[in-house]
Amino acid sequence: MSTISQAHSDAARGNGARSQGPISPEGKARSSQNARTHGLTASRIAFLSPEEQEEYDTLLRHYTARHLPKTPEELDVFNMLLHAAWRLRNLTVAEAQLYARAGGDPLLSEDPEIEKRANLLHRYRSETERAYHRHLNQLKSLQNNRLYQEQFSKLLPADAPALANAAAFTKRTQDLFKRDLDDTTKQAANEAKSFNSQLKDLFSMFTNANKGA
Repeated sequence: MSTISQAHSDAARGNGARSQGPISPEGKARSSQNARTHGLTASRIAFLSPEEQEEYDTLLRHYTARHLPKTPEELDVFNMLLHAAWRLRNLTVAEAQLYARAGGDPLLSEDPEIEKRANLLHRYRSETERAYHRHLNQLKSLQNNRLYQEQFSKLLPADAPALANAAAFTKRTQDLFKRDLDDTTKQAANEAKSFNSQLKDLFSMFTNANKGA
């Protein structure tokens, strides 16, 4: 297991070991529903069963293998992305449970509690999907910037900040280089034109001198 995976798993198991839940079946069921409800907006991840822990570990391995976060900033954003992905998973489970409870589309239910929860889940999903895509774009931006810094390190100052926009800097550098090259080319063309004109004048003088002789 990677260092990232181990850290997440150890923290999650530690949280579970310190918790003291209800004992009766009714209490456990009620606690499970409350945990599912409040877990949709929690800032910390809690697991209701060992199976959930395994499912989270699998998600973590897949995301780590795909996104390969390296820098501290990438790891921070990666953790937020993973948290949003897990919340989306929990929302899907909660929506399926509510659908079964309503016996169909919860939004068409005449039960005000079911309708209220359906609207709440819809709001949570919209917020979480926005957060997911925001974190995904942030991670993409950080990794693109790191790639530019690695590929175009010779175009960057030695003391360039780690989070400086390397792509924009290299583009400006390339634009300046192209502008200097264009100016040099124009200057060389003007000098060549002047030199040709001088040669033509010398040739004309030489021709006239020969005619006079």
